[in-house]
Amino acid sequence: MISLIRDNCDFLKQGIDLLERHSNESYDSSDIRTFGSSIGSHMRHVLDNYSSFLSGLESGTINYDARSRGTSDERILKSGIGRARNVLSQLQEVAIDPDQPVNVIVSANILEDEGRSQSTLARELKFLASHTAHHYALIAIASRMQGILTPESFGVAPSTLKYMQTADC
Repeated sequence: MISLIRDNCDFLKQGIDLLERHSNESYDSSDIRTFGSSIGSHMRHVLDNYSSFLSGLESGTINYDARSRGTSDERILKSGIGRARNVLSQLQEVAIDPDQPVNVIVSANILEDEGRSQSTLARELKFLASHTAHHYALIAIASRMQGILTPESFGVAPSTLKYMQTADC
């Protein structure tokens, strides 16, 4: 397994570990202080991006705009954990050439129907790790606001963790 896949698998495992500390109520709860988003909606969004990546491997086109909002994965904790485990399992089984080119679809603004660009699988795995860290930071805040302890490193970008290890932080 290439390190980029392993790193993303590690992120998914961290998410599953944190979700297992939640109740269905805390998972589905939204708060105006976190912009009205629930932990479940952030996790569903993260998983949608991984699912887009995985489904795009065969076709050569990753469509990050193809997401499903309002699903049970974002409202029901057990469903969210199950989907996270399923995505993790699929990602662990992937054998890819990191330099393989892919087409990527993601809207950059509301006026465009679709924004297409060229990328590589390695670049998209880097995007997924960065994107996941960003949403995990929001999940960590929402979790802490509900009194659920999170590891200090949860939601912190790998580059920040490296910096903190070498700096006087």
